Amino acid sequence: MNTHWSIGRNIARGVLALLLVLMALTALPAAPAAHAQTSAAGTVVAWGDNYNGQTDVPSDLSDVTAIAAGYFHSLALKGDGTVITWFKNAFYGQLDVPSGLTDVTAIAAGAYHNLALKRDSTVVAWGYNGQGQTDVPSGLTDVIAIAAGDFHSLALRRDGTVVAWGDNGQGQTAVPSGLTDVVAIAAGVNHSLAVKRDGTVVAWGADYYGLTTIPAGLSDVVAIAAGTWHNLALKGDGTVVAWGYNDGGQTDVPSGLIDVTAIAAGGDHNLALKRDGTVVAWGYNGQGQTNVPAGLSDVVSIAAGAYHNLALVVPATTAPDTTAPTASLSQSPAANSAGWNNGDVTVTWNWSDNAGGRGIDPNGCPTSSTSSGEGTIALTATCADLAGNIGSASYTVKVDATVPTLSPVVSPNPVMLGGSATVSPSASDALSGIASQSCGTIDTSSVGTHTVTCTATDNAGNTASATASYQVIYAWTGFLQPIDNLPTVNSAKAGSAVPIKFSLGGNYGLNIFAAGSPSSKPVACASGAPVSTDTPTVTASTSGLQYDATTRQYTYVWKTDKAWAGSCRQLSVTLIDGTTHIASFTFK
Repeated sequence: MNTHWSIGRNIARGVLALLLVLMALTALPAAPAAHAQTSAAGTVVAWGDNYNGQTDVPSDLSDVTAIAAGYFHSLALKGDGTVITWFKNAFYGQLDVPSGLTDVTAIAAGAYHNLALKRDSTVVAWGYNGQGQTDVPSGLTDVIAIAAGDFHSLALRRDGTVVAWGDNGQGQTAVPSGLTDVVAIAAGVNHSLAVKRDGTVVAWGADYYGLTTIPAGLSDVVAIAAGTWHNLALKGDGTVVAWGYNDGGQTDVPSGLIDVTAIAAGGDHNLALKRDGTVVAWGYNGQGQTNVPAGLSDVVSIAAGAYHNLALVVPATTAPDTTAPTASLSQSPAANSAGWNNGDVTVTWNWSDNAGGRGIDPNGCPTSSTSSGEGTIALTATCADLAGNIGSASYTVKVDATVPTLSPVVSPNPVMLGGSATVSPSASDALSGIASQSCGTIDTSSVGTHTVTCTATDNAGNTASATASYQVIYAWTGFLQPIDNLPTVNSAKAGSAVPIKFSLGGNYGLNIFAAGSPSSKPVACASGAPVSTDTPTVTASTSGLQYDATTRQYTYVWKTDKAWAGSCRQLSVTLIDGTTHIASFTFK
């Protein structure tokens, strides 16, 4: 079941302490998205409910680069990649940072569990695991952002897809089929949000109070935040849109609120960070969570828990910040040894501000760009820091996703039985060029039609194959006497037996004639044009085709017909190698 955050408004502090365990299964915290490491380190300011010490920032805490707030606990990411937590009654192990956890680049806090994103793009989780929210899927890698809901977790992968695990009672981990091109994620109590590269928002899970019903026409969104039963969207023009439950005024965005660079959604309240480093808060204020500390400035990051807030402060330098952000780059997948890829390439922009600067604008700096198409492609990105300086970066990738073209040729073709021939792949590639090409072996050990396969690989690693057909034939040397070869017209007596003699260069058995061969057909004596179709010949020999090993000749005796007198015929001898040999006759 689900109990609204506002149940806590009328519960006395002493009773609240006794209800903590029960509330773990009912009233749950807001779900901040992952807080990525900033380019400058600072200190943490906290305000709001402190019954469990969640606003008692450790006195020696410094060098903080990111913050996150859960239901009753707080987290900080330090510049050395380690994580610090604080909370007075951590009954689910949410303060038990895994031993040896380092190299962390982003953190997220759920109700009673935490997530950490490491530099190697893997995820570590700890704390309450009643619904499997800390059971990170085996093999999950290439993650660029994380978000923690009450009892579920989300991860955004570099390819723009979302992975979810943990409680799915309201469909909050049932990522919509085909969801891609995602650039930001957020998780609420029982719902999840995603921003796509085109600035639109996708939502799934519980739809209480219209949580997953996206406002009509909402576009140009650059960041999102999920509270208990409400949502926030930050648009590219620095304005904020809110929707969902509004019992504490949490969706009543202050009139005239502009120039916002970051947002955070708590239980029934919200925070907005402005470009000038100040914070605006609105919504339910039962524990002072919207009472922004007087004089709070130089804020570079914000986080909202159930009833408390955190702000990361990086004081501005005394000298004006006039240096633009810079980016270190990495691409995935990496280019091969020839410098090519055979599919789309994603370039990650790791932005950082100059030493002493206030940090980059978290919503004004794209984290990645993906190539589209083929050829030499230049990817570019710009990034603004919190002082308004704009830096740019560019990176060139080479993409060839088209396989090579092959037109294999066998020469000579046809080739004599037992003879030799060569085959050329004749491969070409218009983009990266051919890296290697080869063909199989030409087989001339038997007559007939054969094929040989050739393969080529281009410098981008694309491989293609093609086959070439070739014919292996007998070494036919022509008809032997008494038959003369074309163009001579032989003269024979109708009804006589005509020996058909020929040599193939050896004895290849008596099964050398194709079906229906030899055959003959009448032709016009003047032109040689056929006047009828072929008919099989009749042999005058009882043994049919014969082979003489001494002369190395084949003999077939053709029995002609007396009725052919005064006519002309064409004799055809078709062998099983597919060749046909013709002789012309006139009959007396």
